[in-house]
Amino acid sequence: MFSFKMESGAQRQRLSALAIAGMLLFSSAITVQSADAFWPFSKKNKDGKDSKRKVRQITGASVGLVPGNPPATCWKPDKSPRAAVLCLHELGLHKNVFDDFGTRMAKKGIVVYSIDLRGFGGWSEIDTKDSNMDLDRTFEDVKGSLDVIHKLHEKTPVFLLGEAMGGALALEIAAKYPTLTNGIISAAPGGTHFKTVSNYMSIGSKVLTLHSGKDSGMSADLMEIATPKESLRNAFMEDEQVRMDLKPKELMACQFYMYKTKKFARQIKDVPVLVVHGKNDGESKEVGSQQVFKNLKTDKKKYVLLENGDHYTFEDVNVSDEAFNNALSWIDSNVPGGSKPEAAAE
Repeated sequence: MFSFKMESGAQRQRLSALAIAGMLLFSSAITVQSADAFWPFSKKNKDGKDSKRKVRQITGASVGLVPGNPPATCWKPDKSPRAAVLCLHELGLHKNVFDDFGTRMAKKGIVVYSIDLRGFGGWSEIDTKDSNMDLDRTFEDVKGSLDVIHKLHEKTPVFLLGEAMGGALALEIAAKYPTLTNGIISAAPGGTHFKTVSNYMSIGSKVLTLHSGKDSGMSADLMEIATPKESLRNAFMEDEQVRMDLKPKELMACQFYMYKTKKFARQIKDVPVLVVHGKNDGESKEVGSQQVFKNLKTDKKKYVLLENGDHYTFEDVNVSDEAFNNALSWIDSNVPGGSKPEAAAE
C-alpha cells in the first residue's frame, strides 16, 4: 500500500493505467508505450516537496518498458538501429546520467536505453517498499527490460553496459541469462575499494546504533574521491535525481553484492565482455577490475585501462573520446556481420 493518501477512485484509475499498459506491452504488436501510462505518479519527491535542485536537461525521450517501473530513457538514431544498448547506472545516480553517451551512440546508429535501478531516480516519486533499493528485484527489472528491448528490436544485437554496481548487474545477467545479450561492457565492476576499513567502521557504527536507514553522510565524500573533475561533481550535486543521502544499509548491500562479481565472471563462458577501469578512479581499486577480468571464462574478453578515466566512465557529462571509442569499437566487433555506421559524424 502507498504511504500517502489517495482517493479510491484515483487509486483505481492509476492501477488501471498500469494494468492497461501491461496488456498493451505484451500484445502481438510490440511498440514503445507512453511513459505516462507506465508511471502515473506525482513528479514531486516522495516527501511531497518540490526539489530545489535542478532537473537535468537531456536529449533522450521518456518511454515505457516494464509496467510498474519508472519510464526508461531512450536515445534513438534517425534510421533503424544496427544495435541496442541497455545502460545501468552506479549506486546513487539515475538513468539520465547516460545522456552524453546515449546521444553520441544514437548518432552512430545505435539505440540506447537506460533505466532507474530500484531506490534511485524515478523510484523516489513513490513511497512504497517497491521503491526501495533491492538488488534481487532490480535484477528482474533488468531482465524484463532486456526481454522488451528484444521484442522492440527483433534480430538486432542487444548489449548491456553498467557502471560499478550497474556493471555487477550486467555480469550477473550474462552469467545467468547469456542468450539475452550479445555482449557486456562493465566499468569498475570489482568490489575492492580504497579506505575499505575506515568505511566499514563508519558504516558499521551506524548500523550498530540503529541508524542503518538514515543518511550515511558519506555520499559527497565518496563522490569526491571517485572523480578529480570538479565540474562533474558539481553537475551531480546540482542534479535533483542524484541521491546525496545514501543509507548505510544501501552502501553495505552494494558492497556485499559487488563481492560476487568474480563468481559471476567465472560463470560467463560465451558472452563477450569488455572490462574497463579509469586510472583516476579513487573509489574502486584497479585490482578489483583485473580480478573480474581474469576470472572470466569466455575467450571473447578485453580489458582496457582508461588513462584519463575515473569512476564515472560512461556517466560523465562529457564522456571521453577514449571511453566512447572503446565502447563503440567493442560493440562493432561483436555485431554479427561486423556492421558499422555509414556516417561517423557525431
